[in-house]
Amino acid sequence: MRRFRRSPPRRPLDAVELAEAAALGDLVAVVCVLTRLFPIGPLGVVIAAFPLAVLASRRPGRVAPIGLLVAVVVAFLVGGAGPATTAGSAASLGWLLGVATRRGWSTVRSALTGVVTLALPTSLVGVVLLSLFADYRELVLDQLRTSWGGMARLLRGAAPGVAAGGDRVVGAITDYWWVTLPALAAVSSLIGVALAALVLRGPLRAVRRLLPTDLAGRLPAARPGADVAPLPLHLRGVTMPSGAPVDLDLDAGRFVVVTGPNGAGKSTLGRVVAGREPPAGTVERPGDAGLGVVGGTGMVFQRPDSQVLGVRVADDLRWGLPSGHPVPVDELLARVGLAGAGDRETATLSGGELQRLAVAALLARRPAVVVSDESTAMLDPEGRTEVTDLLRSLTRAERVAVLHITHHDPGTADDVLALPGTPAPPPAPGVPWGPPRPPAGGALRLRGVDVVHDAGTPWRRPVLAGVDLRIPAGRTVLVTGPNGAGKTSLAWVLAGLTTPARGTATLDGAPLRNGRDGALLAVQHARPALLRPTVGEEVEDAAGVGPRTADTTLAALGLTPAVYRDRNVDELSGGEQRRVLLAGLLGAGPRVLVLDEPLAGLDAEAARAVHDALAAARAAGTTLVVVTHDTAPVADLGDAVLHVEDGTVHGPPGYVGASAEDTGPERRGRGATGAVRTLPGPSPLHRAWAGTKIAALIATALALFIDPTWPTLGAAAAVLVVGAVAARLPRGAIPRPPRWLLIWLPAIVLSTISVRPPLVTVGGVELSLGGLQIVVLFLGTTLVSILGAALLVATTPLGAFPPLLERLVRLAARVRVPLRTPATAIALGLRVVPLLLAEGRTSWQLLGQRRVVGRAMTPLREQVRQAVRTAMLACAMATRRAAETGEAITARGGLGAIAGPDQRPGRRDLVLLLVVAALLAVGLAF
Repeated sequence: MRRFRRSPPRRPLDAVELAEAAALGDLVAVVCVLTRLFPIGPLGVVIAAFPLAVLASRRPGRVAPIGLLVAVVVAFLVGGAGPATTAGSAASLGWLLGVATRRGWSTVRSALTGVVTLALPTSLVGVVLLSLFADYRELVLDQLRTSWGGMARLLRGAAPGVAAGGDRVVGAITDYWWVTLPALAAVSSLIGVALAALVLRGPLRAVRRLLPTDLAGRLPAARPGADVAPLPLHLRGVTMPSGAPVDLDLDAGRFVVVTGPNGAGKSTLGRVVAGREPPAGTVERPGDAGLGVVGGTGMVFQRPDSQVLGVRVADDLRWGLPSGHPVPVDELLARVGLAGAGDRETATLSGGELQRLAVAALLARRPAVVVSDESTAMLDPEGRTEVTDLLRSLTRAERVAVLHITHHDPGTADDVLALPGTPAPPPAPGVPWGPPRPPAGGALRLRGVDVVHDAGTPWRRPVLAGVDLRIPAGRTVLVTGPNGAGKTSLAWVLAGLTTPARGTATLDGAPLRNGRDGALLAVQHARPALLRPTVGEEVEDAAGVGPRTADTTLAALGLTPAVYRDRNVDELSGGEQRRVLLAGLLGAGPRVLVLDEPLAGLDAEAARAVHDALAAARAAGTTLVVVTHDTAPVADLGDAVLHVEDGTVHGPPGYVGASAEDTGPERRGRGATGAVRTLPGPSPLHRAWAGTKIAALIATALALFIDPTWPTLGAAAAVLVVGAVAARLPRGAIPRPPRWLLIWLPAIVLSTISVRPPLVTVGGVELSLGGLQIVVLFLGTTLVSILGAALLVATTPLGAFPPLLERLVRLAARVRVPLRTPATAIALGLRVVPLLLAEGRTSWQLLGQRRVVGRAMTPLREQVRQAVRTAMLACAMATRRAAETGEAITARGGLGAIAGPDQRPGRRDLVLLLVVAALLAVGLAF
């Protein structure tokens, strides 16, 4: 008897791989949705394929298929069936190109493989579907016939031979569609894959330098079945980056503070406490650290938005715990000061609220040890005190051991461990640094400025009102105020990156513009603004200077060029990244430099270097605007202090005034304001179950495929009207007609001048009502899908989908179908997509700060290069976000529940389905 060897079980995806699949799949979906608004033809598919090509070239195995699934599902939930289909095609193309790049295939082999793996299977599926939906097939073929009929009518007078040949070709295509469809698919695949491979080969090689190093392994994953006992903990001779050995004792109820300069190894020590093997020395504990496990070790990180994994607050508390594990949501949220916030989406929380939520998620696991790694660095003094007091209270109420890493004075502590810094090499002798002297001027003036987020839409949110501000050239202004007061919004206006909803912003009397010859902005979170792989390249590119000037600027900020010039920016600490960002901006010598929290997360020595560099820029004539929670370290630089509170700017009379001039009507913001957001306010459709609305959307699309006629289209439109009424759709939320509708204008014209009956004569010209009817019917079926998806997004919060996924996972588990990994990836994609959109917008705008001074228009070649660079930066940004998300997943103990109980369908859902079914049945009956 022949024996078959059982194949070894497949290795599960680690946290970073799963997060990368979600993040890069999100990028594919976002591009496919945006290309429906700004169509660029087949080039859109190539651009959308790039993120999956990066993923497949970087990660072998099942990572790319998971990314493809995320792309299709997120595109469907955000854009409907059309973008989902495009996302599937683009992701498949990217998967193929990524594998080809990783294995070193030639262009010919890649193209031939595309025919076998992409064109033939999809064309065969298309043939089957068109055979099943015969009426829709005839609509598509009739559209082709009528469009060609109009073209042939134009050609018969000038080129009758061409028209006759075209008639034969179109006749063959439409008569033998089951043969021509696979043939055309094979030819287009050969050409498309070959061209895509040629276009993307260079960017795929270049993007490798921008991608972060793999962070899998920085935090130790919890060992299944291990005996969790993290206390008491004894560290002996554990070596830090500075070379100094560290001894530490940690026991229940102890609050231990760790301080030290940037690069001293504070985060390394925190990870050793969380279970990572030390570089040297010994770690003694009774059992496993149990990172993320109930009763084990928990971590709170510096960036609040990077550690929150749930789309809703209540779901984040459950994320990663075993399914069905009891979680007292209301009690935990009240414990951390977030009472009643369970149904809020985490994307709406402030930084302090996110940190409190992170502590609540730890309490759900009843940890014995909590490691707080700079968790208060990005908070204002009040928020810093609240979170520190909350951590300290855990030692008293729950007898938790807390290791709190910070640069700030934490107040009382049971023990303080001060790590020494790494000795810096002596600075090279030379001339003291001074920034380039900016052009003359630099006077800022705001008149009657209102800042309103999403002005003219249902999401309208006023931030600042009636700001009248004068900042003379060469002065330094300090801006302070509580979190959420509008300081950052004011900074973006003063840097020329935000257009006020009302009022004017000028620089030296001319409209304020962003750029090296105008105003530059240093954002609070430095990493999205660093757009080159190494420190030296970043400073040279941002400042527009050569290597020597870049080195002297780095040295002025306390970053020795010999040590830092060739280092990858992802290897730097947060404080070091902030100084690299400042070096690039100061080296440009702008007239105005706006800095948002430039000293956050810096040790005393680094803060002193930044202070001195700002003083030198001030002496050179640069106008400085410094947004800060703590004015003391830069008080000697300030000529005036502005206080922002409740949307109003207060300050000295010479700087702040009252504008009495009429600033005109409120300007509506540009962009796709409604993307990935739900309409405010309750409505019957808001309260319906997400599964019900998805089922109604699928049923409507299916009815149009089965019977694409005017009665069915009318019924589908009636479904949309009923949905809009049930959603109480406000006027400002109605989407503007997408620009891609203009592409249909030639098809409408050609179909109208075809010879398809009935024909009418208008002004002596014979027109085809039959051709016009075909093209409008075809266009209408496409619009219904897009508008239906928009209605789904407008009435269904992203937080409603993870509970639905969790329900599907549990149902599938009953029949032993493993859906946990793909469902988790989709849930992560839904959580990450708003963050990627926000970071992408920031990176795009900050990239514009580097445009060449004096160039009025960007040449076409440079525009293409900038588009390619933007795509590479977007992928690098997504992989960095995935690295942080992967660490957060590991800190939660790995995969588990992704949401709480799903909403139960009720009477409202039954009524909705019955109404949809009745309307579609009437349409299908006629």
